Amino acid sequence: MPRGSAPANPLSSLYGRAIEIDPSFPYFQNRSPDSIAQELKVHGYRVVYYVLTADSDVQPALIRAFHRHGMRVWYATFLNGVYSRKDLPAGWSAWRMVTRGDLEGHPVQDGFTRLCLNNPQYRVWKKQQIVKMLKTYPFDGVALMEPYWPEYPGPQSPEYGCFCASCQASFQKMFPGSPLPDILHPESPNAPNRNPALWQNWLTFRRASVIAFLNDLINGPGGIRAETPSKPVCVWTLALDVPNAAQQLADIYGLDAAAIAAQVRPDAICFETDWPDWSRPDLPPDYVKRYASLFNAVRQVAPQMPLIMQADIGSEPQDRRSIEWIRAFEKACADLGLQGTLLYAYSLGDATYHEPPKVVKVRVLPHRIQLVFTSCVGASSAGDTLHYTFSGGALEKAIVDGNRVTLLLKAPPPKGARCTLTLRFIANDPARLLFHDAPPAILQEQTLSFVWQEGLNVSLAQSTP
Repeated sequence: MPRGSAPANPLSSLYGRAIEIDPSFPYFQNRSPDSIAQELKVHGYRVVYYVLTADSDVQPALIRAFHRHGMRVWYATFLNGVYSRKDLPAGWSAWRMVTRGDLEGHPVQDGFTRLCLNNPQYRVWKKQQIVKMLKTYPFDGVALMEPYWPEYPGPQSPEYGCFCASCQASFQKMFPGSPLPDILHPESPNAPNRNPALWQNWLTFRRASVIAFLNDLINGPGGIRAETPSKPVCVWTLALDVPNAAQQLADIYGLDAAAIAAQVRPDAICFETDWPDWSRPDLPPDYVKRYASLFNAVRQVAPQMPLIMQADIGSEPQDRRSIEWIRAFEKACADLGLQGTLLYAYSLGDATYHEPPKVVKVRVLPHRIQLVFTSCVGASSAGDTLHYTFSGGALEKAIVDGNRVTLLLKAPPPKGARCTLTLRFIANDPARLLFHDAPPAILQEQTLSFVWQEGLNVSLAQSTP
């Protein structure tokens, strides 16, 4: 066991090598849930973080498909806002954060609606939503993503907040008679540089608010542990490569991972790579070593706490990571004694753009052959029988389902017949990708050999990305 690693945990099957998916991405559209689960399994993932930008979009069939393929599934939900407002109830606009941009009369319009952690109505609603999802659907646990105040690099950011009425009331309850800091006017007596004591109170308040919010959701009346005690909770925090990182994360975001571990006591903590780091095109795969002090701070107060490291592998073209980069990242995390790795997100990495699809599994069924590829294939090539040559007889039709193709035979060969199937010029499906900046990746030729026997499953050698 690597130095600093936690003892064996009964929930260990929920950690390990994990992947995030957002089924609203084009890559997961117009295909069966089983094909999605099988594709992730092909690449060695056994844990899935099912990201829901709107809870009403949940697909129970997809959860069941993951379970059928032996995978554990986290319900992953954002805490400091929403990307989709369609599930919000009447009156939700009163929950909005007030940011620097709002104070300046220039509201931030970036597609994300920030909701205040101190708003009591939002807290009640969010707690009820999480509990409802865990009771209604067979998730194995809940991942509480991004429970922080915006935003890097600090009060100069247009997203910085929150200055709403709920925050003002909560701040004055903690510090009676105290005004909110003035971050707009440097000459104000309440500006951070003019009133450092007020500013320190503000930073203390922001940290305490994050802890109180998480404690209420997880440990409070009607919360996750009271209503769904069998569901483990993974709380997300941030990791950033800056001097005195723990202090800066606390000051900028109100995040104190060690305090969360000690006071909230989640079942696991996930360190999300902050955007100034993940967006670097030159980010080395062992960058996690620079976060060791953050991990150690948690271990000092909660030595058995499972720690997970999240990395972005392609949210922007310049940070698209290769298979080799991912392997090196996972090794670096293991060397640090972390219990799991998590990638955001499947379909964003370099291999999906540039690695040709390849058959890794053949299944023989009555009058048909099912092929499982490493990635989604394009219907114009994979759905055309002219791209296949089968020694056992004529092909009638090719049906594409994401990363799977089913070949229908006009007549099956005799039982026990030795067969070969050659594929030529099978392309991936660039239309499914987030960015359309790469030509199709094309499998030039692949020949498969097998004995015709209904029910036969042949797995071919496949390197794990």
